[in-house]
Amino acid sequence: MLGGNFLFAADRTVLGIGVLVAGLGIAVAGVRAVNRHSGDAFADGIRSVRRAVADELDLDDTSTIHPLAVGSDSVVGFDCSKRYDLAVVTLGESALTVHHDGSMNLLSRTWTVGDQTERIPYEDVRSVTEGDGTLRMELVDGETKSLPASSRPDDLLTALGRRLEGTDAAE
Repeated sequence: MLGGNFLFAADRTVLGIGVLVAGLGIAVAGVRAVNRHSGDAFADGIRSVRRAVADELDLDDTSTIHPLAVGSDSVVGFDCSKRYDLAVVTLGESALTVHHDGSMNLLSRTWTVGDQTERIPYEDVRSVTEGDGTLRMELVDGETKSLPASSRPDDLLTALGRRLEGTDAAE
């Protein structure tokens, strides 16, 4: 607006063009900075969620805690979303626990872990697959549990596969 004022109303063409170009340059630099540092903010949020779940479950090790994040409120030009919906899967000795309804806000750097939990014994899981941004657990009773994930959760799939193989060997 200031550049337009200089350009059209005050007969300061050079100053108006300078303000417009500088404003565009600052905006581009800001977008690049956000894109460059958003991964760090996302990783910090995931670590905080893992620690919170570990504290809640009195676990010393956070390696069995796997947050699944799906972005929402994305902005054109940015590589990350402002907010992420979370489902947190925790692998226990005999069952996995899913904490539903969690969230992480990168803009305000806040997060919550959902109160709604679901426990699924390993012997009740027939198979686990991932495709099209969804982790699917097919249960022995024919029911399918689906959890959205914005990226393939390789660590979770590997760890869960080992737990399920251990269950099959015990039978």
